[in-house]
Amino acid sequence: MTHIYVFNLLQSLVCLYALALGGWPERSIAIILLAASVATLLLPFDPATSFRSVEKLELIIDLGLMGGLIVVALLANRFWPLWLAALHLLAIGIHGVRGFDTAMVPWMYAAAGGKLAYPMIGLLAAGVLRHRMRVARYGRDPDWTLPWRACDDA
Repeated sequence: MTHIYVFNLLQSLVCLYALALGGWPERSIAIILLAASVATLLLPFDPATSFRSVEKLELIIDLGLMGGLIVVALLANRFWPLWLAALHLLAIGIHGVRGFDTAMVPWMYAAAGGKLAYPMIGLLAAGVLRHRMRVARYGRDPDWTLPWRACDDA
């Protein structure tokens, strides 16, 4: 249970860092990650029955998170959100593995997705740090590459 408190504290600190010092892509991802975490914390948990089959509500939350990450990755003027979305795609794949492999140990299913969240938080922290470095070096760091604006520049 301690690992849940550690994760929530770490994610909260990194998301606060992103909200305070990041650009709009960093802030957007921080809000999306926090919303998914809160939604996951609100899910019912029973050690006797949880993670014995595909957790449908958790899968729905993960798919919503994936949608948000993809939107930010496609529009942000950053490369790291693509890596974040790719890591989360692995977490979604774990639900698929659980669906195909009924012999998978429940604690392994529960832990596998959670372990991928740590590098995702690390990528967000690194993204904020790199944003701050670009702002310090160049005085600005454009947030978005909007496809409908590309025609206006030509």
